[in-house]
Amino acid sequence: MTHPSQPEAGLTLDLVVNVLSQTLFSAFFCAFVPVAIAGHAKSWHQPAVYWSAGWAAFLVILAALKYMNRLYAARGSYFFLPPRLNWEEQIVLITGGGSGIGALLVETLALRNVTVVILDLALPKEPIENDNVYSYICDVSDYKQVQACAEKIRSEVGDPTILVNNAGTVRGKLLLDLTEEDIRTTFGANTLAHFWTLKAFLPAMLEKGTGHIVNVASLMGMIGSDYCASKAALISLHQSLRFELDNRYLTPQIRTTLLIPSFLSTPLFARAHMPHSATSLGAFACPPVSPPTIVKALIAALDADEGRVIRLPFYSQMARVWGVGPGLMPKWLMDIVQWLSGADWAMRDLGSRPDAGELLEARRRERAAGLGDKDRQ
Repeated sequence: MTHPSQPEAGLTLDLVVNVLSQTLFSAFFCAFVPVAIAGHAKSWHQPAVYWSAGWAAFLVILAALKYMNRLYAARGSYFFLPPRLNWEEQIVLITGGGSGIGALLVETLALRNVTVVILDLALPKEPIENDNVYSYICDVSDYKQVQACAEKIRSEVGDPTILVNNAGTVRGKLLLDLTEEDIRTTFGANTLAHFWTLKAFLPAMLEKGTGHIVNVASLMGMIGSDYCASKAALISLHQSLRFELDNRYLTPQIRTTLLIPSFLSTPLFARAHMPHSATSLGAFACPPVSPPTIVKALIAALDADEGRVIRLPFYSQMARVWGVGPGLMPKWLMDIVQWLSGADWAMRDLGSRPDAGELLEARRRERAAGLGDKDRQ
């Protein structure tokens, strides 16, 4: 199976953060620093020893708190997280599994001989030679099609134990350029489809008390307003689902994972581009995320049988304080981050040209030119 070419590796913020997390911000690494300093100075009564020991103790406390949070979220017993997933018992259903991230995830799981079910608008272009992979043509934005396909899957394959809501679409247009069909299609694939698949496959998970639901959202602050709104709705849906599973259905063993990536190097965003004004700095701070990186993170969450929120690349962590909801980041800083990421212009080639903004600017120039001619007369 072929995949789109990946961006060349280079120095990025994620690489810097990864190195620091394994050294200066690693509790295990820093625990040896005061010992090394004391051994070299042949004395424990050194300021450097005290400072390094204090820093190491701080990191140990943070690591312990992080582990306790994982333990609570996974409902582990005593001090142990739940056992890792037994892939031989799993049936993984992936929407939009015919291309991009979904196709790579299918291929990766097929190599593990995991039973995989693909739902897509068309069959994969390159058939997978694996008896454990089943493909079904289904428009997941259509409730009746999803219900009919679900019945067929249950009779031919079984009840899915892992649901990956990966299908999505993007128009990349300004609000006034969007047609009614654009908006319905975007919300149908990016939001309503998740409701339909949950209604179809969640009941069986509730009966068994186990399962894992993965929702693929997005961080991209692109101009395509319908896309942003549909993904924002998906994030809210994910949070509501987690609350209901824990507090109403009392099934915390059904895991949920939310993927919030930034710009992806997949066919869906093949026509998106980084503007020249932000390319160098933006490539460092906000590099595109490749499908293998996404799939590796998803497999790790599924394999550990833990629910997670996966934010990629590192600057996506700003989503915790970004936006008018949290209200923690000032407007000027939000604009700078938006400019660095290239999101202000990345989607311009996806919609019609000139777009509504360019047409408005042209009308303003015409009016200004007309007023200038009148003044000269």
